[in-house]
Amino acid sequence: MPRRLSKPIIILLVIIVLMACALVGFNIGYRYVREQDKRLESLKKQFDERGSSPYTKDTPGVVEVYVRQQFDTKDIAKMLKEKGLINNTMAFEVLSKFNGFDGHYQYGTHYLLPEMSYDEIMVVLTNKPDPVTITFYEGMTYNQMKKKMLDAGMRFNPDLLDAMVRRPYLFTDYSFVPLIKASPGREWLLQGYLWPDTYQFDINATEQQILRIILNNTERHIKLGGYYERAAKLNMTLEDVFTLASIVQMEGAIEEMPKVAKVFLNRMDRDMPLQSCATINYLRSEDGKKPVLWILNDDLNRYQSNEYNTYSHGGLPPGPINSPGTIAIEAVLWPATERTWSGADDFLYFVATGRGTSDFSKTLQEHEEKAARYRQNGN
Repeated sequence: MPRRLSKPIIILLVIIVLMACALVGFNIGYRYVREQDKRLESLKKQFDERGSSPYTKDTPGVVEVYVRQQFDTKDIAKMLKEKGLINNTMAFEVLSKFNGFDGHYQYGTHYLLPEMSYDEIMVVLTNKPDPVTITFYEGMTYNQMKKKMLDAGMRFNPDLLDAMVRRPYLFTDYSFVPLIKASPGREWLLQGYLWPDTYQFDINATEQQILRIILNNTERHIKLGGYYERAAKLNMTLEDVFTLASIVQMEGAIEEMPKVAKVFLNRMDRDMPLQSCATINYLRSEDGKKPVLWILNDDLNRYQSNEYNTYSHGGLPPGPINSPGTIAIEAVLWPATERTWSGADDFLYFVATGRGTSDFSKTLQEHEEKAARYRQNGN
């Protein structure tokens, strides 16, 4: 009798054990899922509160990952495994599809912790990474802009960026780039077309990505402003406009720029050299020297043969000397007129007063008298 009952009892015990194991497993799994949900909700909340990732390069123990623009989920999974952040690439790809994250990963530089779950990694990678925010001011040269990006910690290759600015063959899809002329003495062909503004870059942005972000902005401003059409009415090329605007940018206060532009245009109409201090200061800047308010003969002689010296060379310099802003560009395109400035067509000179303004003259004698007076007062 006991032997007959032994088999059913054994089966029953096995069933009870299996049910107990299933119940324990369910409870463990349920608690894991709940804890995981809590961690994900906490992570998402931190993103919402900060407006960015809670993890930065300064977070202890973080691993930096760079998702390239062309990466798909498979590429990302492979990179994560190489970084030691996941063990199974297939599981990551499957979960990405299951969670609806496939195709939504944001390119750029992210920071992850080694103990993160696959789901947490996915949440971080589907949020836009923190950018490096940089403001380029009107009148900055290319070299000054490049230094500002490097000082902000960006990791591009400066030599490669230099090469692209010198020879911008990769950017002929922008309307203005094919119009840029390479000429003797002109080193930075894209200088002047790097629109001054506030930009957000990824810390690992490539040289081409950096320039395209800026040039996209330039193209937009040129087309929205109607600059091509207005330049044509003045019988000027866009190159002429931007080159003269870069000089105007450094020569006059904002409210005086239309007058400064008019003086230079008057001189060009009379085949007079521009004689702009701004071009000499540009050469000083390229040599690592600080700008000066009044140019001395030492600088005129030092740069006598340089094409950017508008005292010894007639007409416009080979290209823009900096990145002019909207006001300077539109001062050239819409300069002062007789209606807004009495005698506008006759003004040929101006001199810095030393107080942030300029004093305008019609004759050389008047100009020289004013220049001597302001220099004396300045000393």
